[in-house]
Amino acid sequence: MKKKQLPLMIMTTLLLGIHSFATVEAAQVVGKSGTKPVVAKSSTAVSAKAPMKAVRGTIGKSTFKPLITKTAPKVTTSKTIRPNVTVTTAVKPKVTAQSSVKPKGTTVANAKPKVANTTAVKPKVTTSATTSRATAAVVTKNQVEQATTRVRVENTPDVRVLLGSRRQDASVSSANGVTILTSNNGKAGSHKVVSVGVRGNKIAVNGKALDSVVTLKPTSGDIFTFEGKAYRGSLTLRANHGAMMVINAVPLESYLYGVVPQEAIPSWPAAALEAQAVAARTYVLHTMEQNKNQLYDVSTSTDHQVYGGVSGETQSTTAAVNHTKGVVMLYNNRPINALFHSDGGGYTEDSVNVWGNDIPYLKGVKDFSNSNSSASNWTVSTSRSALEGKLNAASKGVGKLKSIQLTPLGYPGKATADRGVSGRIKSATFVGTAGKVTVSGDDLRGMLGLKSTLFDFYINQNPASSTGKAYHTFTGKNDTVYIKGHGWGHGLGMSQWGAAEMAKRAGTGDTNYYQTILRHYYSGITLKKMY
Repeated sequence: MKKKQLPLMIMTTLLLGIHSFATVEAAQVVGKSGTKPVVAKSSTAVSAKAPMKAVRGTIGKSTFKPLITKTAPKVTTSKTIRPNVTVTTAVKPKVTAQSSVKPKGTTVANAKPKVANTTAVKPKVTTSATTSRATAAVVTKNQVEQATTRVRVENTPDVRVLLGSRRQDASVSSANGVTILTSNNGKAGSHKVVSVGVRGNKIAVNGKALDSVVTLKPTSGDIFTFEGKAYRGSLTLRANHGAMMVINAVPLESYLYGVVPQEAIPSWPAAALEAQAVAARTYVLHTMEQNKNQLYDVSTSTDHQVYGGVSGETQSTTAAVNHTKGVVMLYNNRPINALFHSDGGGYTEDSVNVWGNDIPYLKGVKDFSNSNSSASNWTVSTSRSALEGKLNAASKGVGKLKSIQLTPLGYPGKATADRGVSGRIKSATFVGTAGKVTVSGDDLRGMLGLKSTLFDFYINQNPASSTGKAYHTFTGKNDTVYIKGHGWGHGLGMSQWGAAEMAKRAGTGDTNYYQTILRHYYSGITLKKMY
């Protein structure tokens, strides 16, 4: 698609549209490319070094109005101001042999992806000397486009992150004290350590019921501690039906410092971490617009993006955030729903074959993940009777199983009636003595506890020792069901392990190779640097 520049009028409208409380959102300027984001769909979290699948969910409605914590951002225009694209001297960590470990928080969503008109905002980023890239950027074929007219935002956009909801009291502290503010921004004191809790319909501070909404801010600096864990920004507490909602309002770029190391593996090559940073930034901007009338924008789990606060930050991922500061992926001048998943298993999928929505930038493409890893290739086994039991438990029983009607898994690139373009199962029909039932691929994955819907059945034929040809007919005697599959996650958008493998192809001095990765996995997008 042709490269487009946002008119000043649209830019200004976007910048003022996100949060009524002055949450400024960010958008980027880079070139073009292509594929489907993991709309937070179901993924499975994995531990520290294991990438996990993320699941993005839908936020429920509420009668509460968002708390206003900041004044509206001042917007000025300048035709001479051009945002800096800082670059670090190209030291890219190498990825050693890929293990079965999945990226900690691969984002996937339960909700169907929507192409929403997300407003762009501009966050302020703090850059540490140890992580910032050298100011002399190397110009490559992937150089970020600079808009003729720039819009400069003075205030930083905040992401409202739900840390949880609790009934018991908690402790909040900061090195130079914590300032206490009521719902009308009235100052109610300052203390080194503050005890907070809920008393009926009010938040209590140091045992005294104060207000239904209370905000705690570090008296100086931007770091505070909540229950022993450090965060940036401020903390808003809401009394809600006898519980205390705990919401961290954190500048967008600072939020990414705590997200990227949870969603990717910090030892990955720089280009992969940078691609993850842009995907995470774009995803949260999209979600902020979706949830602007809710009490919070995102949670800290794989329902949205895993967020670890200050304690989760690493030097390599902070450098990736700083290097891509302000860059987002746009489609039709709007931030995309930048879904991603752990491992594509050889090929990603069209959104229409997963959730029924045909999203133009979420198209199946070749995946570059390591085919030798247990994340890309896996096999599980069960029995006919156990499979019958799972079907019965899901109210899909058909008696004694006789066969499975399913197109054998072939080469990717062409969809069938029951498989998507990658080969992922859209539906399979189970035939038994009591009839037959058709089960969706997503239901099968959940029912059987599988890593993806990219698999086939091999009844009484172990694919490890046979020709590998699928076999879908039961004999009725001690049937063993082998399930051989590929990939981890829903297969929409960027494959994280695929990005890590692609990053190894970056040429010497190509400090913007992350753009190539993003354009591969997200079809027809434009990369824009908005601040």
